Amino acid sequence: MYLIRHGEVANASEPVFNGHHDVELSPRGLKQISKVADLLSATTLNAVYGSDLIRAKKGAEIIAQAQGLAPIICPELREVNMGLWGGMTVREIEEKYPGEMEQRRHTLESYRPEGGETFLELQKRILPKFEAIVKQHAGETLAIVAHGGVNRVILGQILDYPLNQVKKLEQDFAAVNIIQFRGGQAAVELINGPCGPLP
Repeated sequence: MYLIRHGEVANASEPVFNGHHDVELSPRGLKQISKVADLLSATTLNAVYGSDLIRAKKGAEIIAQAQGLAPIICPELREVNMGLWGGMTVREIEEKYPGEMEQRRHTLESYRPEGGETFLELQKRILPKFEAIVKQHAGETLAIVAHGGVNRVILGQILDYPLNQVKKLEQDFAAVNIIQFRGGQAAVELINGPCGPLP
């Protein structure tokens, strides 16, 4: 399985908590995900999945089209819901909700922005879908285009990371992670692999 983070987003000029805020890919983000599609062209994919948020959906469409496939879009693969923080920059959050960012850093698994969800709730939402996808495509090669938080939870589960430590698993824009499944066991072969140099 190729577990991919979406490309750079249009509001990436400073750190933003997008969550369910539906933001487009930037021109650079489109180039990044096209580069990933090129890198995967030597591999035959049996299926391509994506979140229904446009930044991941577009990436899934680009990768699937290069393989002659139609992407399978799943709302369960959405990024963590940041509630009222959705679309806000880190600076704006620190100004409007002083001390809350620090609290979230120390209690990631249980902290809930107003109107949002915790990382534990994110885990409970995505892992059943991830496991169903893996079971459905046993023996096949597939790609999932999702989000930083989603990818960290999946990788953390395989690596037995405590949920409050998954932020230590870096996920750059258009990062490629490779997961190999053998005898019912998952092994992570690559984390945060670069998409490669852009033209």
